[in-house]
Amino acid sequence: MRGYIKKITADNRFWAVLYFLVTLLSVVSVYEGIRNAITWSQDFQYDASAALMAGIDPYDMSLDPDEDKLRSVEKLNEFYSYFEGLGTPQKMEANQFPSLLYILTPYALMPYKAARWAWLVTNLILTSVIIMLLKKTFMKDVDERLYPVFIMLMLSGTPWRNQLGVGQHTIFALAFFLLAVYLSEKEEKGVLGNPVTVGLVLSLSYLKYTVTAPLAIYFIYRKKWKELLISLLPHLVLTQVAAAVLGESFSDMLIKPLKVASALSAQGSIDVGVLTGGASYTVVITGGIMIFLVILAVMMPAGMDELFISTAILLSLIMTYHRTYDFFIMIMVFGYFATGRMKTAEIIYLITTLMFFFILRVFNENVICLTISGALYYACVIAFVVISCETVLKRAG
Repeated sequence: MRGYIKKITADNRFWAVLYFLVTLLSVVSVYEGIRNAITWSQDFQYDASAALMAGIDPYDMSLDPDEDKLRSVEKLNEFYSYFEGLGTPQKMEANQFPSLLYILTPYALMPYKAARWAWLVTNLILTSVIIMLLKKTFMKDVDERLYPVFIMLMLSGTPWRNQLGVGQHTIFALAFFLLAVYLSEKEEKGVLGNPVTVGLVLSLSYLKYTVTAPLAIYFIYRKKWKELLISLLPHLVLTQVAAAVLGESFSDMLIKPLKVASALSAQGSIDVGVLTGGASYTVVITGGIMIFLVILAVMMPAGMDELFISTAILLSLIMTYHRTYDFFIMIMVFGYFATGRMKTAEIIYLITTLMFFFILRVFNENVICLTISGALYYACVIAFVVISCETVLKRAG
């Protein structure tokens, strides 16, 4: 069987047909994503950021909305009126910490229509950054002919398209995480590669901290403590700024966003919050996974970059609330299989990826299809956790 597959893939006609198909799919997907974003981009928390800029507590407005107060801000009135006109009225859900909302300041200063276009352009540019940096970092071992196929699959899949269409934060966050990794590994450090620059770039990646906080533990694995610590400083400062602006305590600026976020904990796709029904002990499981990743980072031997980041990626998507639009980052795990390790699991992981990228959309994410996809995904998670633990134990032995 392997010999037959090898014979087919050695034929240039196979690659010509494959490139044609994945290119066609990706072009259609990018077009649809852009079209959706022009109309529906709403999830980048424009309203929460604009409220903060206007001196209004976006967390209070999320937990106990004051319609008149929100409507008194011209930009917010424009935002809510626009979606009411589309028949999809919006409710503020400020589940981001204030320091993260400040990252969106350039967009919040614009009228909503302009901000929507600006966010779309930003995400398209940063998608290009992701494509460039993946090949320079965690997918550097992927075959030159196969790398474009993986990228086209990512672009043509439902998760990336929906990420773009609804204006989510993961594209932005992943691009800056990869940029921080790339800069930290430059042989010629200079200004761009020094710990301060890397730390500041990494700090921007926390805009989607439910994805990139687990991934940032990679910097512990690489023993880049300065970069990681520096990445936290802007958020401490900006949180204090928000507390001063709103006349509230520093602790409130941490607790209130978590209160808003907790209301969404059971509304994800296959994460532990869904499995527990949003039970209070879910946070204990999440904390346990983070501790596991930190221990793994400290104990895993050098040269296992792709294994560590793949394990972190797979765990990050289930440890907290996530919808399937965040699952486009699954493509990064193929960088691990390209190293020649655990090849027998590659076909299962490919099937799992195709389920999330294409099949779920066909069946409108119904319960049966989501259950099958989730079971396959958790099987992959277990496999990577086991191989990671074995790698650590071999080193200890």
